[in-house]
Amino acid sequence: MKITEIKCWALSEELGGSWRISGQVWNRINTVIVRIRTDDGQEGVGETNLRTAPRAGLAIIRDHLSQHVLGADPRDIEGIWWSMFQRGRPRGHTRGFYLKAMSGIDMALWDMAARRANEPLWRALNGVGKPKLPVYASAVRVFDTVEEAVEKGQSFVDSGHRTVKVMVAGREQSYDIAVLKGLREQFGDSIDLCVDANSSYETTQAVKFAVSARELDLLFFEEPVPPDNLRGYRRLRQATPMALAAGQSEFTPFAANPILSEGLIDFFQPNAGRVGGPTGVRYMQHAALPHDILFSAHVGASSVVNGLAALHLAAAAPQRTVAEYWEDESPLINIAKGAYPEVKDGYVELSEEPGLGVTLEEGALDDMAVENVVVDESHKSIAQ
Repeated sequence: MKITEIKCWALSEELGGSWRISGQVWNRINTVIVRIRTDDGQEGVGETNLRTAPRAGLAIIRDHLSQHVLGADPRDIEGIWWSMFQRGRPRGHTRGFYLKAMSGIDMALWDMAARRANEPLWRALNGVGKPKLPVYASAVRVFDTVEEAVEKGQSFVDSGHRTVKVMVAGREQSYDIAVLKGLREQFGDSIDLCVDANSSYETTQAVKFAVSARELDLLFFEEPVPPDNLRGYRRLRQATPMALAAGQSEFTPFAANPILSEGLIDFFQPNAGRVGGPTGVRYMQHAALPHDILFSAHVGASSVVNGLAALHLAAAAPQRTVAEYWEDESPLINIAKGAYPEVKDGYVELSEEPGLGVTLEEGALDDMAVENVVVDESHKSIAQ
């Protein structure tokens, strides 16, 4: 049994409007879908969460990573992961585009392994195996008025959520506090609220926000400052008892070690589409365990492929807490046959469908893609 083909689609779709989040405005949504095939006809599907430059992921897979994958035994998932990682590590490729490109390959291999075993991924991961899990709605973006933001929160609660994330740091602090107070007035203590600054605050701003919001009983404050600003996390620890969350901008347990070992966060949020797939996420989960830091699966604006991967990893994780559930409108959500499980009273329950439970409509992806590539054993790699 060996891997004979990798096919990738770079996708980029207009949102039909603008999304304002913390310090950013999005007009498009981008990602890369990966499909791997073996000589005996098995397939697996993954996603490389490249929101900025999806064609960069295609180039990395085609021109470099494919030489570590084609011809390999698909059952050797961790061996393939380390072959890819070790080749890039001496050159500084331990984060960013390189790890993201690895993610789609690794996720596809895990999906294939679970399909081969005729098991859902959450069971094939041989983890904790609790397919009913708590989730939070992501996310109440930045709006023109407080009333619009509260209405968005209401729509999430109406769809079954009991935890709602709110984007902050996209406007003046008074607006953010007014939105959170409006949601509290609307729902009282019947829902949990968490906030995400997307690393947009500098340290003093983050501290001021945390102090101003301390009476609002927030579940966590996500990415208050940039990931390498450990001084900022230390100051927040001193200034507020509010729980802190981070990890979507970390790519390996090596880089995440300082923030974990110092206990600077309470919730750890690695994203399978960024950190080298399920293999990378599991390394991160285990790195957090000795520090009693809870795993909160992160997905962000992805397709249903990465969205389901996050939920399966949460179902297999020890020391888990609420997982992110992408509720906002996106033209890439339903690009595959397969759907998010329905939210009921703040929980979802994963099915027994093999693998991730998705099937690609390749013709539709071919039509949608800004570029696609097929790499097989006839491909002449130019990698060194």
